[in-house]
Amino acid sequence: MIAVARHALERIHEYSVAIVGVGLYALSGIYVAFFGGPLSTLLLELSLPILVGTVLLWYGVVVRDERTDDRSTIVTACSIGCSVAATVLSAWSIYLLWLRTGVYSDIAQPALSAVSVGAGFGGVLGHVYVELSHHHRKNERLSRAVDASMDGIAIVSDDRYSYVNDAYATLYGVRDGAELEGREWGDTYTSAARRCIEQEVVPALADRHYWRGTLTGKRTDGTTFPLDVTASSLADGYVVVARDVSEQRDREQRIQVLNRVLRHNLRNAFTVIQGHANLIGDRDDRLREHHVDPILREIDDLLATADKARDVERTLERRGQADVIDASQAVRSAADRATAAYPSARIVSRIETAGATAPTVDGSVVDALNELVDNAAEHHDTGGTGDGTPTIELGVRTVAYETESRLEFTVADDGDGIPETERRAVLEGRETPLDHGSGLGLWLVNWIVQTAGGDLRFADRPDGGTIVTLSFPHERSAASERPPTPTPR
Repeated sequence: MIAVARHALERIHEYSVAIVGVGLYALSGIYVAFFGGPLSTLLLELSLPILVGTVLLWYGVVVRDERTDDRSTIVTACSIGCSVAATVLSAWSIYLLWLRTGVYSDIAQPALSAVSVGAGFGGVLGHVYVELSHHHRKNERLSRAVDASMDGIAIVSDDRYSYVNDAYATLYGVRDGAELEGREWGDTYTSAARRCIEQEVVPALADRHYWRGTLTGKRTDGTTFPLDVTASSLADGYVVVARDVSEQRDREQRIQVLNRVLRHNLRNAFTVIQGHANLIGDRDDRLREHHVDPILREIDDLLATADKARDVERTLERRGQADVIDASQAVRSAADRATAAYPSARIVSRIETAGATAPTVDGSVVDALNELVDNAAEHHDTGGTGDGTPTIELGVRTVAYETESRLEFTVADDGDGIPETERRAVLEGRETPLDHGSGLGLWLVNWIVQTAGGDLRFADRPDGGTIVTLSFPHERSAASERPPTPTPR
């Protein structure tokens, strides 16, 4: 019984606005029953309550708001409250008129009209209040989210800060963002950065409504620091998101120096070891065969790894700067290089792209295809075709899935396959003592694919070998949608 009563109350609450509309219908019916009159007069007298009742009935039945549970309560309360107030005001006016003139007027029709006007006005008032309250809460949540953001966020209007969150102010050694509000945008940057803003950032925002790059900020104490800045256009200004990259830049510089010194010292040491090993081998053929030659092979492998590391570094430094090329041209370029580099291998290319417009892709994908071809050719065993000749197939096609269309490049070989431990290490993005790679090639491929916004997949061929797939969202392959290249300043 209690559950039934609770359910009934919930339904009444849900349709309370509609019930107010039905109430106006009921009052109209009572008025007709008690007072009657000519049809034309009744239509004129009841037009207002019927109209307001119909609107409230429609509103209560049709309008639903998942954002708040208080809409019906607020609109109903405003509608009833305004109806009571309008009725009281109408009765008071009739009473004052009677006191002054001594003429008594029937209160029924004015009261019905007052109730109708009050219900309609209250419904509108309640609806407006609910909408304004929702937008206010939404803005409050957005404001709190922006204030709590770890990234510095500022809004620039007329080249001055109109809003600065605390994280942005902290970048410049200021505790409260209000201290920066009102200041010119360029005052928080070095002169070189200000020139970049005038000559590059502002024109890019006017043209593309977006800019990203590195600018040098200037704190209140005069110290400078690098900022990764993303700016987007608003209707009357810009929104600027900034992040201090001092630690990242310092770390990159340390890695570059250590990498260069280590690689230089290793090469010099290996050159000395090779020289002494060759002298020992020249004196004793048996030592050369059993000891010197294995030493030299390991040194050659280590030097090749060092060269590969340098090539990887150079390739990653070019990320975002490669030209956008046709997907078919990427496959042809990799196939032509493979044919020239491995004349004994069978190189097969397949291009299957749908649509009138040829899909495009970042030019760095060619480096990934080249790396996969090298891996397939250099690690091929005498299995495969049976004559020791590797067969490498390169392809590109457009694949339509249920939710999206993707551009997929494939490199397939008939070798021994890529070990599962290497695949897992690359796909999971980390190496462990059990899951690790034997080189840098697959890591380079994965880094290139991720930078270009794609995914990397591995699959075994039924007759032996591996299929490596580089999959990219088809809509991201258009040159027009490629993000601008970050520009350091």
